[in-house]
Amino acid sequence: MKKLIFLFLAFTAPLGVFAEDYHFTEGTSFTRQLFEIPATLFAAWLVITFFISLVRIILDHRLKLKMIEKEVSDKVAEQILQPTKNDTKSQAFKWFLILAGMGVGLGLVSVTTPFGIHSIAIIVCCLSLSFLGYFSYLKRSENNNLNK
Repeated sequence: MKKLIFLFLAFTAPLGVFAEDYHFTEGTSFTRQLFEIPATLFAAWLVITFFISLVRIILDHRLKLKMIEKEVSDKVAEQILQPTKNDTKSQAFKWFLILAGMGVGLGLVSVTTPFGIHSIAIIVCCLSLSFLGYFSYLKRSENNNLNK
């Protein structure tokens, strides 16, 4: 974790030298590129992680179909087909909600013309509502599993 923080600081520190100032309100300013570049990298990371999860779900499904076709022994099939602790369907749904919340937040920010600190607040609120939706989804699916 320390290496990751150090690398992040090492790569973003030189950007402040050539960056333009970004004025939120009168008297407060923030270097524009120090905000935009990490936000873009974070959004790209979210999209890439979502697609990797989606591909993993598709490939797992194809593997299961191939195992059924080849009539793999029960012991091997049981070991491979065991449900993992990390449910991939709920993870994919989580990333869908996060990206949808970010899209709604960015859409609302583009409608409100003066960009500033309220723009960040809008995005954060939309993302937190996405996580709240995912939490309620997990609770509902947990209750359904207990009732069965």
